[in-house]
Amino acid sequence: MVIAQEYIDTPAKTYLFAYPLKRTYAPFLHNTVTRLAGIPRTYEKFESLDVDAFLKLLKAPECGGSAVSMPHKVAIIDHLDGLTDVGREVGAVNTVIIEKDASGKKFYRGHNTDAVGVKESFLKADDTHVKSGKIAPGMIFGAGGAARASVYALNKWLNCSPIYVVNRDDGEVDALIADFKKNSTPTFNPELIHVKTVEQAESLAAPVYIVSAVPSFPPKSPGEILSRQVIENFFAKPEKGVIVEMCYFPHVWTELAQIAQDAGWKVVTGEQPMIWQGIEQQKLWLKCEEKDLPIDDILKTVKAQVEDDTKTGNEPPTK
Repeated sequence: MVIAQEYIDTPAKTYLFAYPLKRTYAPFLHNTVTRLAGIPRTYEKFESLDVDAFLKLLKAPECGGSAVSMPHKVAIIDHLDGLTDVGREVGAVNTVIIEKDASGKKFYRGHNTDAVGVKESFLKADDTHVKSGKIAPGMIFGAGGAARASVYALNKWLNCSPIYVVNRDDGEVDALIADFKKNSTPTFNPELIHVKTVEQAESLAAPVYIVSAVPSFPPKSPGEILSRQVIENFFAKPEKGVIVEMCYFPHVWTELAQIAQDAGWKVVTGEQPMIWQGIEQQKLWLKCEEKDLPIDDILKTVKAQVEDDTKTGNEPPTK
C-alpha cells in the first residue's frame, strides 16, 4: 500500500481537541510526519471545552481527521457515528477517523491509538516474550489517564496476565478495577491485581512488561513512598523485563528510569509511545502502512527535539 494521490494533491487540516494544552509535542510530531512524507497537511491545536465548535471543525470539508485528548476522550464518544473495536474496548477515544461510503457520505469513527503507542514501544524494544507465546504478568505504575490503554495493550496484544496495579492512591485503583469490571466484554476482561504492600509484591511472580505513568517527582507522601518501594521490589526480582517510562518532562531520562536500568531492566523513554501513537494516527488518516512513512527520520527528528527542549526548557515547537 502507498499513500493515495488524493492525500498528496489535496491540502487538509487535522486537529488536537483538548483543554488545557501544555507542553504537547503533538503538533510538532504530526507536522514533522507530513512534512517528511511530502503530504500537504497541517495539524493544529484546538484548545477548548466547546464540543459543538470542535464538531464544526471536524465536519468541515478540509478536515482530514482529529486527535482528542483530556477531558474529551470519553465525552466525545456520544457525538461520533461509531467506534472501532479498540475504541470500544478501551472505552476512550483519542482519534477520530473520517470514512466515506460509496455515495461519499462521511462517517466519523472513534479509535484509540494510545494503546498502540504502548504496544509498539514494547515490541520495538524487545518482542521476545510475545514471540514465545507464553503468558506472564504485566504491570502498570499509576492509575490515571494512561491506565486503560496500557492495560489494554498489555493484556490484548502483549500476552500479559494478570496485570498488577501499583499506585499511591488506593481509591484510584479501586475505581479503575471497578470500571474494567463494568465495561468488560467477552474478548477483553483483564484480571487486575492491586498490589498494596512490599510483602504482597514479594509473593508475586515478576512482571515481564511494566508501564510507568506517574509524574517524575521524588516520592514524598506515604502513598508515594510505599508505591516506589513496591515497584523497586519488582525491579529487584531475578527475572528482568522492559519498562516503558511514559514521563518525558521535565527530563526524558527520569529517576525511575535510572533505578530500573541499574536493576537490570531495559528502559524505553516516554517520547517513544507518544511518537508511535501519533504515527498510528497518521496511518489511519492517510490510509497507509508504516513502510509508506519515513519512520527512522520521524523518530530521530522528534526524539532530538524533545531532548533539546528538556535541556533548554523551551516550549515544544509546532512544526
